[in-house]
Amino acid sequence: MVGGRRIVEPPWNRPLNDVPPLIIRPRETVLLARNFTALLVWYEQALGFKIKARIDELPYANLESAGGVRIGIGSAPPEAAAIDGTVIPQIETDDVSRLLREVHVHGGSVDGPHREPDQGFDFGSFRDPEGNTWWVVDPNGP
Repeated sequence: MVGGRRIVEPPWNRPLNDVPPLIIRPRETVLLARNFTALLVWYEQALGFKIKARIDELPYANLESAGGVRIGIGSAPPEAAAIDGTVIPQIETDDVSRLLREVHVHGGSVDGPHREPDQGFDFGSFRDPEGNTWWVVDPNGP
């Protein structure tokens, strides 16, 4: 107690054995498209991918090949549209806020967490200290 107030120690100051592990699961790799619809059609026609989910409001789509390869295609934001071949690894966790907090505490930069109200999922992104971008979604994400 300090000045009559109880001090709560932040979770990153506790020994690791006191904190349950943060579960991170693999997700599809995301390709950013300058022309979202044209790239979807190309992957369907050229490589036989099938669209498993599509959200035109974002725009974003999940595709899968006959052999089980999963990719996501999203519309490139203006700053990425001028760069050829933008690929972003994506991971899933039950607690997007906690993952982004851990990244921030350990020197990464974060964007989020955000809530997609129409689709009902939490998401965010982060950059590691070398500038590599990752997307993070909860299990309800597309």
